[in-house]
Amino acid sequence: MKKMQIDKGGIKFVFGGADVMCPGLTSPGGKMDDVKKDQVVAITAEGKENALAIGYTLMSSEEM
Repeated sequence: MKKMQIDKGGIKFVFGGADVMCPGLTSPGGKMDDVKKDQVVAITAEGKENALAIGYTLMSSEEM
């Protein structure tokens, strides 16, 4: 499964039910695999070993 990594600052927001936003993926600490629109991805967090959520992309990594 492709992975999208958010920065540390986004962890509490995702746990609170927020959507993952582009700034959390494109900032230092964020990482993105090459993904297409509507692809299922594992959401991981900077400095953490396990995924914290499963989601799907509304945009491709190229658009982000």
